[in-house]
Amino acid sequence: MRGCLNKNVQNQILEEDIELLRVIAHPIRLKIVIELIKNKTLNVTQLMKILDIPQSTTSQHLSKLKRNVLSTERKGIEVYYHIQNSKANKIVEMLQDTNCKNITNC
Repeated sequence: MRGCLNKNVQNQILEEDIELLRVIAHPIRLKIVIELIKNKTLNVTQLMKILDIPQSTTSQHLSKLKRNVLSTERKGIEVYYHIQNSKANKIVEMLQDTNCKNITNC
């Protein structure tokens, strides 16, 4: 962390990073982020079908991700989700890249 930031700012950034890691650490939420990296934008119905989970479960996890990872865009009656947090995007891409290097057919 940069030395030019005061302790309060450093602590605030650390707390935000910790919260981000907590949010994406859940298996379903991590899968949602991975699908949004692949597809850019998806709605609840699309995510339900891709992940094969109920609407209520999908919505619950999207709600938690909306706090600091996702943004929404309304198109008619549909709400589409996309990643707005570049740190989350980079973290998940790094995990995928690292995992890919360990799998021969990736």
